[in-house]
Amino acid sequence: MPTVTLTPFRGSNFYMGFSEQSDPNTPVAPSIFPRCKNGTKVEITLNTEEVEEMDGSRRTTLLIKNGQMVKIKYTGSLRPNERGYFEKWGHGVSSDTYTGPTVSTTLAGATLANATSVTVHSNTGLTGSGTIPLVLEPGTATEEIPVFAIPATGGSDPFTLTVDSSYNGGHLKYAHASSGVVKSKASHVLTDQNEGNYFTVEAGYGILYSAGGTAIRIRACKVDKFTSTLEHGKIIIDEIEMVGIVSTVQGSAATVTLEQHAPFLFTQGAYTADGSSTGQALRKLILERTNNLDSDTQGEGLNPTCINFAKLDVKLKYSLILTAFSKIYNTFYGSPTGTTDSQQVGYGSFNALLTQPDTLNTLQYNILTVGYTNSPWPDPQEDGKHWDIDYEGTSVVVPPSGSGPNNAYKLQTTLTNTQFSSY
Repeated sequence: MPTVTLTPFRGSNFYMGFSEQSDPNTPVAPSIFPRCKNGTKVEITLNTEEVEEMDGSRRTTLLIKNGQMVKIKYTGSLRPNERGYFEKWGHGVSSDTYTGPTVSTTLAGATLANATSVTVHSNTGLTGSGTIPLVLEPGTATEEIPVFAIPATGGSDPFTLTVDSSYNGGHLKYAHASSGVVKSKASHVLTDQNEGNYFTVEAGYGILYSAGGTAIRIRACKVDKFTSTLEHGKIIIDEIEMVGIVSTVQGSAATVTLEQHAPFLFTQGAYTADGSSTGQALRKLILERTNNLDSDTQGEGLNPTCINFAKLDVKLKYSLILTAFSKIYNTFYGSPTGTTDSQQVGYGSFNALLTQPDTLNTLQYNILTVGYTNSPWPDPQEDGKHWDIDYEGTSVVVPPSGSGPNNAYKLQTTLTNTQFSSY
């Protein structure tokens, strides 16, 4: 009878953690752990050389190592708070313009699950009318983002906030402690900068749950390419390609903590192309930004000495159900109403705003000027079904009018979430 002699490592026993470095020469223990999907990998690239010398034989004399560096690829669906770190690392140093919450107070008393109201110590930011999403006890096991009716009632501390009927039938889901933090959303507006931050990446292979695997830590990493794919009915898929200078083996696993917010869905979006709503015709969107890293900086040592941002490319691809030919005219004939070949590049714009059901967590991408590079004429369909047209463009700094000062950025990312400090 055969005997079981192997205990293989499980392929999903893996984590990838990240943390920003203040010093490129000093790696940092990871604190951000996004969930991964297939396609995530770490590759240590090795350059070797066979040395040929005449010693009377026809055999290679030596094999030497010329250089070594690390390439990392993350594939997954980033959550609202952790997304900001990768957006910052993709955009560059000091790219985040942070605006704090307009509401920042604490609960004046404990509340039970299923409660219909809470009391707070301050009504700053709560004197308007309508509704407002507020996060209760952010970052804790009982975090909750209910929607409240405003204004808050009561002439002095404590003030009362009533849960709006649009949220869980007007009832809280969890109990909350007295003095628990209550805040409205924070805002982060990020734009492309001249240079990027260094950060640490750690990858653990078969090491969680005391499985006996290993982990490697890669220091001085930067983002080379950041691609986000949004497709009808699906979650956003992010693919981030990075380069790191040097790696070391770790003796133990990191303590993995996962963000519990939901990922963004394509169906949560409002999309505007060339100033007009896509009107439910958008089928797929691919946003690709590339920093074209300069990593060919090896000096006396085995590894690169530094990694630098080079030329920035921001490319856009999106697929629309064909209902008008104006975008094709714009690409080839210089304007949405053009009729003859034109030297003029067809310019447009693009904006995508995704809002989660809690209305607090949002993600927005804005390209001021898209220069269209392809809008193909459709192929005839003998089955009579609709046409999907794949439009392609690149972000340019020329304003849509073709004159005036250059745009301030190629891509702007705006996040609202519960990250209450600058990235």
